[in-house]
Amino acid sequence: MKKFGELFFEAMDDTIKDVFGEYASALIRGFMEREGVGEKIEVFNAFLERLLGLEGAKILESIGLERLCLKLRREYDEVEKYFSFLDELYEVKFNLLVPSWKEEHLVCN
Repeated sequence: MKKFGELFFEAMDDTIKDVFGEYASALIRGFMEREGVGEKIEVFNAFLERLLGLEGAKILESIGLERLCLKLRREYDEVEKYFSFLDELYEVKFNLLVPSWKEEHLVCN
């Protein structure tokens, strides 16, 4: 499972691509690298505000936040499926290893 920071920047990168297109988003990423934005959310936020102004940054961030929530939900669903599978597997194993209570406590054979 990916770390939160990775998911956040992935969501924001996808949002920037959708809003500005591939070419402009490549330019923005280049500016980010030169500015040393890295993976710090506060630095990224300040960069967006300088680039787009306060209102533009807020709009882009809200779109990115929606996308992040979708990514997190998908990650959660993948983890939930994995644990659900393990639960079922352990139940099958338990049923095979432990004779049923009903069989052990029969009064009449």
